[in-house]
Amino acid sequence: MATQGHTGYMHGLVDRVMKEIGPRESCGEAEKRLGRLFAQEIEPACERVEVEEFTCAPKAFLGFFPYLVLLYLAGVVMYYVLPPVALILSAIGAGVLFFEVVRYRELIDPLFPKRTGENVAGIVKPRGETRKRVIVSAHLDSAYEFKVWYWLKGLSVPAMALAFLAPLLLLGASLARTIADSRGVPDNAAYAALGIACIALSPLVAVFAFFHTGDVVPGAMDDMAGIAVLAGLGKHFAEAREGGGFYPESTEVVLLALSSEEAGLRGAKRYAARHKKEFLRVPTYAIFLDGIYDEGFLTVFRKELWCGAKMDPYLVGLAVEAADACGFPIKNTVMPVGATDGSAFARESIASVSICCQDTSRLVPNYHTRHDTIEHVRPESLEVTLRLVLEMLRRIDA
Repeated sequence: MATQGHTGYMHGLVDRVMKEIGPRESCGEAEKRLGRLFAQEIEPACERVEVEEFTCAPKAFLGFFPYLVLLYLAGVVMYYVLPPVALILSAIGAGVLFFEVVRYRELIDPLFPKRTGENVAGIVKPRGETRKRVIVSAHLDSAYEFKVWYWLKGLSVPAMALAFLAPLLLLGASLARTIADSRGVPDNAAYAALGIACIALSPLVAVFAFFHTGDVVPGAMDDMAGIAVLAGLGKHFAEAREGGGFYPESTEVVLLALSSEEAGLRGAKRYAARHKKEFLRVPTYAIFLDGIYDEGFLTVFRKELWCGAKMDPYLVGLAVEAADACGFPIKNTVMPVGATDGSAFARESIASVSICCQDTSRLVPNYHTRHDTIEHVRPESLEVTLRLVLEMLRRIDA
């Protein structure tokens, strides 16, 4: 399946966007500019290109961190003054952290300003009757820089673990002391030790008030590289329809560029919910591309643990088989932290799988920092991802 001719095109597209558009805030004008450019690039391959607007609160997903820090610090003070108040404050903080960040629920979104995002979908019709549908997707936006990750680098993981533990520790300590006070149990060394531990963690927790700022990263590998692979697919299909190469006989292919992945999968959630009935009428499979920069870390995720989404076993197995057929080593694993747009689709019972070319065993310096530039995106990673997706499509169509 000849795709080498598209490698330069895909890498060049990443370079062009880095220079002409740059960082792309969720629901921002730069994100919309990339959406319009993407629509132009894939139009020759598509029967039609659709732009769907939606609204969300993009700053809600991580923009509440400063308020969580204030809740925690106030809770530490109340632990010594009014333990029941500390219990309430810590319960609110832990609850918001769990449901909004870990489970990707829009718990506090009504408290933040709404903005409009645009999802772009190009429909590639098969030669014959449509019997199946495959969505291949990447996201248009780039992340707000995670300052703590940029500052602390390799120490960010233990720092985050301790910072996440702090409100849970305060919650447990406040609950214990509230129960003890209600029963007339006098203070003892254990309560003092818990209070000291909460105080000791306060400086670390305070740093996370600056975790999420207004600075947007370039987003070359996350996820402009994924968008470039979608454009490469469009280029392949436009040429294959008239000449040689694989073109689907009975499978409709949707080239889907989604908005607001970095805002808690908001664009994917809106698109999946809006089209769920349509997708369930025809067997539909969804392949999500994210974090493409080094083919040596080609990975398929069978589960995204953070939000409890299970990827489709058939698609996971298919990715492994296709990689083996192409001669690409591939890792089959679980995503322990975070999520891709695939989680939003999986939650709507749409068969999904997520694929990346990123080292997920550690916090790489170009992930969600200003270092996410084209210098870190290997052209070979785009080539490998394109060939893998085409082989998966060919096997589904067959």
